[in-house]
Amino acid sequence: MPFDEKNITQIGPSGSPARFDYQCGHCDRYVTGRVVSSYFTLGGPHILFLICPSCLMGSVRHQIEEKEYIIPGLKPGEDLEGLPTEIKSAYDEARKCFSINAYTGCELLCRKILMYVGVNKGAPEGQSFVSYLNYLEEKGYITPTIKEWADRIRQFGNLSTHKLDPPDQSRTEATFKFTMVLLRIIFEMKYLSDKFE
Repeated sequence: MPFDEKNITQIGPSGSPARFDYQCGHCDRYVTGRVVSSYFTLGGPHILFLICPSCLMGSVRHQIEEKEYIIPGLKPGEDLEGLPTEIKSAYDEARKCFSINAYTGCELLCRKILMYVGVNKGAPEGQSFVSYLNYLEEKGYITPTIKEWADRIRQFGNLSTHKLDPPDQSRTEATFKFTMVLLRIIFEMKYLSDKFE
């Protein structure tokens, strides 16, 4: 949201906002955060250092001209149930990377999740990423159709590994979505099904 009077609920003694409305990237709640510090220059950046009243975690609101960022931003995707510990940890880290615009890190983690999934399902460690996809298909965890788009995780991760050009937000978002759906199909659906046995 742009920096204007509508977002300010109180003015501090120096004329800077004492509170600011935003959605917290830590707890996902819409809050009126306390401004603990601010930095302003004429024609330059406007930066607010915020504390969320819900989770007490800090965020930074950065605005240059018309562009505004809250860091960390909202994490993409959803919390998934039934993930093994190491896969959940990598998935959560990929979400955090995306929320702070660390798109290369997000794509590399999504690629690594392919290895975690393959090894979790019985493939030997240290294989190529293509071999993990082939293994998951051979064992029936993914269909040939799913394998086609799941291979994008590998391809985009390879680009982030071997090319200097960083990925953009839209490609990284697609990589993450493919990863989330793959984890949902292989782990969460089985977990939810088992709850009803």
